[in-house]
This record gives sequence, C-alpha cells and structure tokens, in this order.
Amino acid sequence: MRVLIAEDEAISRRLLQRHLENLGLEVIPAGDGKEAWEIFQEQKEGIQMVIIDWMMPGMDGIELCRRIRETENPHYVYLIFLSAKGQKEDIIAGLEAGADDYITKPFDPAELQVRVAGGRRIIELEKRLKEQNEQLKVANEVMRKDLEAAARAQMSLLPSDLPQIEGVEFAARFIPSSFVSGDIYNVFRLDEKHIGLYQLDVSGHGVAAAFLSISLYQRLSHDLKPHGLLKIPLKEPPYYSINPPRKVISLLEKEYNTMLEQQGHYFTMIYAIFNVQTGDFRFCRAGHTFPLLIHNDGTCLQLEGGGPPVGLGLSEELHEEQHLKLSPGDQLIVYSDGLSEARGEEGIFGDERIKDFFCRHYRAPLDEALGLLLEEIKGFQGREEFADDASILALRWSGPMRN
Repeated sequence: MRVLIAEDEAISRRLLQRHLENLGLEVIPAGDGKEAWEIFQEQKEGIQMVIIDWMMPGMDGIELCRRIRETENPHYVYLIFLSAKGQKEDIIAGLEAGADDYITKPFDPAELQVRVAGGRRIIELEKRLKEQNEQLKVANEVMRKDLEAAARAQMSLLPSDLPQIEGVEFAARFIPSSFVSGDIYNVFRLDEKHIGLYQLDVSGHGVAAAFLSISLYQRLSHDLKPHGLLKIPLKEPPYYSINPPRKVISLLEKEYNTMLEQQGHYFTMIYAIFNVQTGDFRFCRAGHTFPLLIHNDGTCLQLEGGGPPVGLGLSEELHEEQHLKLSPGDQLIVYSDGLSEARGEEGIFGDERIKDFFCRHYRAPLDEALGLLLEEIKGFQGREEFADDASILALRWSGPMRN
C-alpha cells in the first residue's frame, strides 16, 4: 500500500517514514502541504493513505485534507491527521475537514501501527465492496438482458394484429410495470360467427406473475383437444362445441382452485364470446374490474355482477354468466386494475374517471381513444411508469356482416 506523508519537519518526516516502511508500506514523503497536493494530483490512483501534519507553511493540513476530499478519486483515500494540537476542538476540526483518524505528536510507534492497521482494514473493505459492486453490476446487466428477452417473449404471445373482421373494430394496449407482466389478453376466432376474447390479471407483478400469465395463456389455447377448455370435439357436424364463458371459468376454477395456497397467487379474469352476426355478447367475470358498455349515443354503463377470482379455492358455482345484445355502434371496454388504481396526488384515478373518459370520447377511433386515455392517466399520476401491470382491450361493433 502506498502512503503519502505531508510533514514539514525533516526529522519527524524521516522518523515517520522509517516506521511506516517497517510496516511494509511504500512511502512518498512531502515537505509541505503544497508539495503533497501536487504529488497527490499526479499519483492519486496509487495513493491509498495520506498522513497529514496540521501546521505547515503555504498550505496547512486542514486545506490539504479538504482538497483531497473534494477530489474525485478512483478509490477511497484514508486520511490521518498528525499534530501537536490535541484538544477536543482541534480533533473535531480535523474530522470535519474530512480526516478519518487523528494522532497527536509526538506519536507513539505502537499507536501509529494500530491507527494505520485500522486504515488498511477500511481500505481493504472498500476494495472488496467495489469488487462486489462490479460483480453485481455485471450480474444485473445479465439479468436485465434476460428480462428483456422474457419481455420480448411475452409480447410475442399477445396478438400483434387483432382480428380483422368486417363490422368489428378492435384496439388494445399492454403496459407492464417492469419488464414482464402478470396481465395478458387474447382475441381469436372460435368459428365463422364467434369471437372469443379474454383478459386476465395474475396477482402481484414481475417475473413470478408473468410466468403464471404465460402458463395460463398456453392453457387457454383455443385448439381442439379431447378435453378442450374453449372448444371440445364432437362426432357429428359441426364436429365441435363451444364452451360457454361460465363453463370455461368453472373449468379453470376446478383446475387452479389451490393456486393461492400452493403458489401464493390467484388471478382475475373476464372471458367472453361475441357473435359478430347478431351482436350477442356473453361473458363471465371472475373478480376482474367491471367492464364498460358504451352505447352508440355516448351513455356509459358499468357491467357489475360476476364471481370471485380464480385460485382462491372457492366453489365454481359462484360464477355467473351475463348476456348483452349490442346495437350497432356500441363499444365494450375491458381493462385491468393497473389503470383504475394508478395513483397521483389526488388519490387513485378510479373507475369513474375511466367511465367518464369513454363517455367523452365515444366517437373517437378506439386506438386513438386508448392512447389518449393512457396519456391522461400518466398526467394524473405525474409519471410515465405504472406502479402495477396494466392492459386494456376494446371492441366496437358496427352491425351484422353483409352477405
């Protein structure tokens, strides 16, 4: 370890240098504060400790100490004052200037050894901490890249292009609170007349919630299977049967009824089936935020009712199915509580503000309206980021398809 000595008394300086070299230290002597400051500026990357006399011509020890502390150094520099000034107020003045320790003259070699040993321990601890921080920085960078990859993988599961169906307009937004999200949604054709759609929100957020949302996405695949969740095969035409929304939620409840107990999570969900020819909209709500129905005249209605979240171990019989008959121009909005519970100085944004927003913007194209809503919520909370995962899915029905 390299030590700089700032001492104007030649005999004291040589004596101090000899004792320090006997301790195995590399010593750089300086005859006054100005010379010590010049040396430190040139060699600060290698100097780890400075022993400073208080009273020196040109630049005293207090000034030298302050300058060293104000310098941006690549590592911590341990500073020890060496002075005949041993009064309490003198020691306080030295420590306030940035010194770490204080030795009074004439110094005792044993005391010097102990003080230097204490400084070496601090320097070694700082060195190890810096190395650990570098390792942590590398690990964080690896984790960041992994999370970005996970976020891309999750985004790839979301429908990049919502179905293009005559008479139906779709729009959606997905805003994870971190890299990945516990929210997920999907829109898909069940057959030539029916569209299936869902939005679910796994409790919590981050990696664990995202993994569960992805597994649920896979489980909700609409492919035909012997024991399909959304559609089941039949032996006679049309060779399939579409499970109604209540049946889908009930099957999920049977499958995930111990989810909270085993994994510490549950999820809320809305699953719906929409007949694009007749405007019939059937849905089942499991603890999710209430969807909005916006009529073609701008009046808005919150669709209450439904059952508890999935995974709490409650009976699937508690879930009820609801039925709507849409008129041309009607809209349906489904969103997660990451939007309604966005917090600002006035409290939470709330369902009523979302409802009021869509009442005011019912004529706007859906994609434009969703963008404006997110900007309004960000302005309300005073920041871009959302504290919880958020997603929103909207559709507008223009009327039955032409033959």
